[in-house]
Amino acid sequence: MMKTSLITILAGGAVLSGVSCSQNQQQYALGGAAAGAAAGAILGDDSSDIVKGAALGAAAGVGTAAYQENQRQQAGAYNTGGDYTPIPQPQQTTPQYKVATPTGRAGIVRSPYPPYGQVNISGIKSGGLAKVPGTNDIFLVP
Repeated sequence: MMKTSLITILAGGAVLSGVSCSQNQQQYALGGAAAGAAAGAILGDDSSDIVKGAALGAAAGVGTAAYQENQRQQAGAYNTGGDYTPIPQPQQTTPQYKVATPTGRAGIVRSPYPPYGQVNISGIKSGGLAKVPGTNDIFLVP
């Protein structure tokens, strides 16, 4: 019975430490197995306690590593597209238009483009865009 349980525990420890999802989990499993074996040697009565401690330590190590990886993933530490640097998106800038000059007459402004003719902007609010008739140059209504 003792040999069977030792083999089962050893096989379980090997599965936990060798077939884990990541290298980090494998390292934690091996560290946990070493710590568990040491605790079993110090606190136990025979060699089966060392093996049991190693198996329990390996399981605890894998569980700890898996928990930490899950927390990092939820915090956005990992991405699914590999390591990359996001491409900075260009800022949207509005074209800079010249501003028309007020004439003192309601609804009439002076074009900021030569020949600087007067343009009727009735119905267009201040800050809106208007076109110079004939040239279709765009300007900002004052």
